[in-house]
Amino acid sequence: MCTDLPSVPSAEDEVLAELRRRLVREAVAALPGRCPQLVAALVEDPPPTYRELSRRLGMPRGSIGPTRARCLACLRTLLHGERYA
Repeated sequence: MCTDLPSVPSAEDEVLAELRRRLVREAVAALPGRCPQLVAALVEDPPPTYRELSRRLGMPRGSIGPTRARCLACLRTLLHGERYA
């Protein structure tokens, strides 16, 4: 048996993956303030620099890191809450 072949996800795996993506998109959209734009920027490829984010979001560079942490904590709470369980 050849073990080098890539595994093909089952239809159930694909449906569950799409459900997870949809739940994350909904949770990001529910974040307060600039969080949706900041979180969306975190997954860009390549990610923008803090200088670019500062200009784009109109916030001081020094506040991006702490804001990012708060946004991700809020996202984590939303995703672990009853609505997204």
